[in-house]
Amino acid sequence: MAALSLALSLKKMADGKESHEMKRTEIKPNSLLGAILPVSGVLEIQNDMMATYFVASNHWRSLLIIGQSQVQRNGLLFQAALTHASLGKQVMCVMTKEFTRIPPTTHGLPNMEPGNMVNITFKYCQEMKSLSELLISFCSTQNELLPDVLVVNSLNEYKRSKLLLSGTQYASILSLLSETVEYIGRRKQTTVLLYVSLSLALTQEEQKTWIDLVKQWTHELWILEGNANRLVCGRIQVQFTVLGSNMFLKTVSEID
Repeated sequence: MAALSLALSLKKMADGKESHEMKRTEIKPNSLLGAILPVSGVLEIQNDMMATYFVASNHWRSLLIIGQSQVQRNGLLFQAALTHASLGKQVMCVMTKEFTRIPPTTHGLPNMEPGNMVNITFKYCQEMKSLSELLISFCSTQNELLPDVLVVNSLNEYKRSKLLLSGTQYASILSLLSETVEYIGRRKQTTVLLYVSLSLALTQEEQKTWIDLVKQWTHELWILEGNANRLVCGRIQVQFTVLGSNMFLKTVSEID
C-alpha cells in the first residue's frame, strides 16, 4: 500500500489532481514488441487497463513479459534497450545484479555497438526498497537526465525474503513504475516507455487470476510460454527461436 500511495503522490505532482473515471474504450496501439522482434505491421492488442485519464495519457506506454526462461527474458528486454538506444534515446536498465553472460539479441535489430551502449545506463537494486528510492529520486533529477526508456528486469527478484509476493503486491509495484514513467513523460513532454519482465511459478488457474489483476497496470502483457520460445498476448502469438547469441523471428499468427 505504501508503494501505491507513493505512486499516487507522483501523479499529483505531475498534474495536481487525482485521476478521474472515463468511459472505457478499446485501445489498439502499435505494439512495443517491435523494438524486441522485427514484427511487421500493426499488432492490434486489446487493452484491459483501468479506464482512467491516467491510462489514456499519451505520456507513457508499457510492456510486461512474464515467463520462466531467464535467458529469453533477459535477451528480449536487453534488445528493447539496444533498439531504443540506437535511436538516440536515453535508456535506463534496472537489475538486481550484472548479467553473468551476455544475453542473446535479435538478428537484424541493433546490437551492442559502442554507439548504442553509450546511451544505456545500468542501475543495480538489491531489493524493492532500493528500487523505490531510485524511482523517488527522479522527482529531483533534471529533465535532461531523466530516462526516455525505463527497463526493469526480473521484477520478482526485488524482494526482502524468499517469500513470494502476492498479486496485489505486484500490482502495487507496477502502479508505482507506471505512474513514475507517466510523471517523467509529463516532465519531458514526450512519451516515455516502460519495459518490465518477471518470472512466476503459477498454476494455470492462479495465472489467470494474477494476470487479470496486473494487466490493469500495463498496456501490453505478453506470456513467454515455457521453453517454447513463444510469446502470447490475447489471441496473438509470436514464435521465435534462439540460436547461440541470436534470436530469430519465425512467425506471427492469430490463435483460433
